[in-house]
Parts: sequence; C-alpha cells; structure tokens
Amino acid sequence: MTRKTGILGGTFDPVHNGHLALAEAAGKLCNLDEIILLPAAVPPHKQEAVSDFSDRVAMLEIAVRERPSLHFSTIEQLLPVPSYTIDTLRYLLLHAVQPVDFFFITGADTFLDILTWKEYQALLRTTHFIVFSRMGSDNQKMYDLFKRFDYQEKGAGWYHAASQKWIYSSSIMLPPVSSSEVRKRVAKGLPIDKLVPRGIPEYIRQHTIYSAG
Repeated sequence: MTRKTGILGGTFDPVHNGHLALAEAAGKLCNLDEIILLPAAVPPHKQEAVSDFSDRVAMLEIAVRERPSLHFSTIEQLLPVPSYTIDTLRYLLLHAVQPVDFFFITGADTFLDILTWKEYQALLRTTHFIVFSRMGSDNQKMYDLFKRFDYQEKGAGWYHAASQKWIYSSSIMLPPVSSSEVRKRVAKGLPIDKLVPRGIPEYIRQHTIYSAG
C-alpha cells in the first residue's frame, strides 16, 4: 500500500505555530498518513545566517512530541549543501522502505518562485504539491502558472496527465507569526509563549539562542 507523506521544508529557525498549523491543514486536506518537517542544513534561498542545525532539530523534536502525525528528518545534514528540494526527495524515494507518494507543502508566494528552483521540472514530476494561500489572496497568477505547466483543473485539484501528479491549492487562515518575529522578540526579552509550541521558549532560554549580544 502506498503511503501518503507530506513534506514541509524550511529553516525552522525556530519552529512556530504557523508551521504546525500549515502541516496539520495539509494533512487534513489530502488525508495524509504522515507529515515530515524537513529542516534545511544550508538553505539555498536564505541570505541571513541561521542557527545551528542541532538546535533547530532539537526544537522540532520538542514540537512534534504531542503530535503523532508529525515527524522530522535530519537527512539534509547528510546531503551536499546547499539543500535543494529535488536532491532531498530523490534520496528519500531511493531509501523508502515502502511505496510512497510525496506531497510537498508550500505557500503560494514560494510556489510562484518555483522557476528559480533547481530542476523544477523534475521536481514537478517527482512530487504532488499542496499550495496554501492566505485568505483573501488573488490566486490568478498561481493558477496561470499551473496552466503553464500543463496542469488541468480537475475535481478538487489540478492534474498533470503525463506525470500523474496533482497540485492541491487551498486558502488558509494562519497564525500571524514568523520565525523572524520570534527571534526579534527573544532578542528584546519579550514573551513568545503564544507564538511557538510548548517547550520551545524554555529551550531557547536554556541555550541562549537569539539573545542580543
């Protein structure tokens, strides 16, 4: 039986409630068996420095403890840097212990930049996509891009006949939080308890991450 696995990549610097809401919404939308949070070792599109990989992974481990459908993978630490999505998915497919369909979870703004991704055409042939936009967004540019890639609107999503891959799109109301906001609040000594999963504030304090100076 083919396992339906969602993939949510990012720096997770740190993981916050918006990440978890996105992952759980994707799981419900496509009835996924599991969602893997995939921290990038060296993200290709990030210009600012990121925290140590070990700290970001430790915070992910805390975040998923009480969420049985969520897991995390440290595979990008073992792969060549920077961390390209197509390379990671090829590795995961090669080492899968059972048949798997991947569903790559992303935001609409990120998907609109897919032409800049490494081997984006191969990526579209390798995985399904779940693309979320914010409530009230104008998604016409995104739909035009789907059509440009020869996806046809069909039922609950967009289907590519040759690759037999789907793109599912949905609007979502996400918690108003970003990793940069969390880092700034920590540096200013402000509380972050309502922005991140339980246990993350304690870890950040104990390991003095993001503190000014």
